[in-house]
Amino acid sequence: MQDRDTGIIFGSPLPEIIFYGTMAIIAAAMLIHYIRSERPVRTALLGMLSGTAALLLMHHFGGAAPFLPEIPLNGYTAYIALTLGIPGVAVMAVISFLQF
Repeated sequence: MQDRDTGIIFGSPLPEIIFYGTMAIIAAAMLIHYIRSERPVRTALLGMLSGTAALLLMHHFGGAAPFLPEIPLNGYTAYIALTLGIPGVAVMAVISFLQF
């Protein structure tokens, strides 16, 4: 049931449901991509390792140049780096760069 005053559905705020739902859809899409590849385990590990390396580089060396934003290390950024790899880290860098 929905409480009209707070926007809470089944005890969770609607934005939280949308956020975690989107994360689940992205994970499912990447899982399908990895399963359909010729070498699924190798593809998944390579994507995860490259994303983690890119995230660590952006965290440690980000901010050294004006066009290179620093990306914080937390559970959400780690999830994006592990799930989407380097493209996910690139999107986080662009979003971080565009924030004023």
